[in-house]
Amino acid sequence: MPGLPFDLSREPADPGALDELVAGGARRVGLGGVLAERGRRAWSARVRGVAAERGFRWSLRDTFDRIWWPQGVDVAAVDGGRVLAVSWFAKPERGLERGVRLTFVDLRTRRPRYHHVLLAETSRSASGRVELHPVRIHAGGIAWLDDSILVADTVGGLREFRLDNLLRVPEPFHGSVHVLPQHARHRARTVPGDRAMRFSFVSIEHTDGPPLLVTGEYGVGGHDDRLVRLGLDGTGETHQPGLSRMQGVCIVDGTWYVTTSSGEWNGGDLWVGTPDALTRHRRVLPAGPEDLAYDRIAGRLWSLSEWPGRRRVFTIDPTRWRTGREETVRLLGRYLK
Repeated sequence: MPGLPFDLSREPADPGALDELVAGGARRVGLGGVLAERGRRAWSARVRGVAAERGFRWSLRDTFDRIWWPQGVDVAAVDGGRVLAVSWFAKPERGLERGVRLTFVDLRTRRPRYHHVLLAETSRSASGRVELHPVRIHAGGIAWLDDSILVADTVGGLREFRLDNLLRVPEPFHGSVHVLPQHARHRARTVPGDRAMRFSFVSIEHTDGPPLLVTGEYGVGGHDDRLVRLGLDGTGETHQPGLSRMQGVCIVDGTWYVTTSSGEWNGGDLWVGTPDALTRHRRVLPAGPEDLAYDRIAGRLWSLSEWPGRRRVFTIDPTRWRTGREETVRLLGRYLK
């Protein structure tokens, strides 16, 4: 298996910008401060697809919204319970770019509630004043690592956001009073002679040793889309499983799980195995499946669907699909149409 087609270089944000925003009236509340507010109710809901177990839907406003589209998902332990994070990107509306938001769903109560947080970058004006700007990326996947969330930046690598830096601003910024400034950028630089990597989604492989990141490319044909497993030290491996329309990947105890989509009205597929030997479970997911994450406490995968009116967040039992009865397809770099 080849090594990585890219190098990641970390570029920290302006170290003084956060303090200046606080001095200007913003309050540093962190994730705990956001979760302490009332938020919106998440509702239990039926989910189509035999692989989908229990699930929930958003409020009707968020379920049917055609501006904001859910993409990435991850879950972490917070104060003895679990909190789910979901990334959304906004389609431009009348020239307005809202960027990307994270939604935190408090699973520590019987009736979960959730909270939207807008992601932002900082810059300085000609006079030296700190300004906020929306983060304009697709945010197709997220990885919650300790006190930071890494967000996939399709052509740029990864963006890093520290949850302790979460602010409540005195005036709504693009409709949000909760803003999370970018802490750093992990810029991907293509190795000479290789093909530029697209960071379409990302997850964390939790192991007994240091955690690993797993990322990959969404594509509809034309070249071999890749899956990449990489350590935070910059080493890793690249695979070409031959799948098109990959939306998410997760590794649990050495087994790879990949979601692929097939349009708005067809159920999604779940692929299980290793990159060179994957079992295809056809149409077992709802239409428009996206990112994948592993919940170590519950022993379940989390995923979500994106289409307005049918958006759901749901769990998958990975052990149920680890040894499927369907034919194992050895792809050898070919696409499945």
